[in-house]
Amino acid sequence: MSPATDPLAARGRSHTHLRDLLDARAPILHAAEREVLIDAADALLFDEADAEAKRAAAVVLLFDLVESGRWMPGPADEAIAALGGCSAGEPAAT
Repeated sequence: MSPATDPLAARGRSHTHLRDLLDARAPILHAAEREVLIDAADALLFDEADAEAKRAAAVVLLFDLVESGRWMPGPADEAIAALGGCSAGEPAAT
């Protein structure tokens, strides 16, 4: 399997993409919020038992950030797609 088609590599790229998105929004993201998002991405990447619950909490957080006006819908959707790409059950979104 080539590196370009390796599913784990693609998931890793999604994880890196999410971190880049969060880094770009560091001034508006609280440390605890960042931790929820990174923890969910890590759990998905490493197929942890509670990965889906963590993903759900991360998605709720992103919706709340949009609702509060702290994030725009487009970047939140991009972060949700990157989270999905970290999962073994979905194609990577990079």
